[in-house]
Amino acid sequence: MKDKNKYNLTSFRDNKTEHPTFIELEDKIKINDLITFYYYLLYPNLNYAGETHNYYELFICLGGKAKVCVENETFYLSEKQFILTAPNKRHIHLPEKTFLSSVSISFSADGLDDNLICNRVDNIDENELGFVNVLINEYINNYEYQGQYEQPYVKKVDLKNEFAYKQVFKCALEILLIFITRKFQHDESVQKVDIVKEQKENENEVVRYIKEHYRDKLLLDDIAKNFNYSVGHLCRKFKKDTGDTVIDYITKYRISIAMKLLFEKRNLNIEEIAFESGFNDVQYFTKSFKKCVGMTPGKYRSEVINTNAIHAQDVMFDVIKNIN
Repeated sequence: MKDKNKYNLTSFRDNKTEHPTFIELEDKIKINDLITFYYYLLYPNLNYAGETHNYYELFICLGGKAKVCVENETFYLSEKQFILTAPNKRHIHLPEKTFLSSVSISFSADGLDDNLICNRVDNIDENELGFVNVLINEYINNYEYQGQYEQPYVKKVDLKNEFAYKQVFKCALEILLIFITRKFQHDESVQKVDIVKEQKENENEVVRYIKEHYRDKLLLDDIAKNFNYSVGHLCRKFKKDTGDTVIDYITKYRISIAMKLLFEKRNLNIEEIAFESGFNDVQYFTKSFKKCVGMTPGKYRSEVINTNAIHAQDVMFDVIKNIN
């Protein structure tokens, strides 16, 4: 019960003291601790086993596509979509055949309705994205490294240690979660997952063929003949199933192989990387790589060596701009 005499106001015009009415504020959602914060770019074909923990994790796809597995469910996220994972649920976030820029925030909190907002995919609107940007800026300006990982997992920045930066982070995350809760309260028709397109891509025999023969000389005529298709039918079906042209898909897949080799096979020079990933012309490889990734293969390798990961702050927008 409110104490009506808790606050007082004295008017010097008539020396009269009054007790104004007031609104007692409360925390519907309360963030207790920040566990980890990841903001980075991941290359295609990255794979790991997943994890489970006793706190929440908010995953936001900023660009590219992501595959998210939570227990026995699979979700596919596109640019500016999010999913919140409840505590103690095994989950994994992976790039889905594209370069993936993302934000992942692990935290403990009170007041969240797990049944309403967890394991559901929806879009981040411009208003909500503003709070995501606040979180990113507060983190990279005021924290030295991401979570439990040591340097140089993320590049060192000049730490500002702005006044009350932890409170700003806490408030921005709470507001973001409040808006997410309202979103699902107002729209119970949000679908958990749409896997039709993904199933078509997985079932596309040409995709499997490209992945098995990416080092070979792949021409449209030869691929079409291999499957008894006309070139026109091949191109229409492939575009419908994958969203890419055949040539674009081959190039992107080869680039993803090259990125992996640049990271893992540091004894190979750029020419060797080009041939290993299916390019017969080093100049064309370098041009294609720079168009997709936003930097030359040599610069990319240098970034990987210096950071052990590509920091999205530097390159993500160039990559996503050219990859979509």
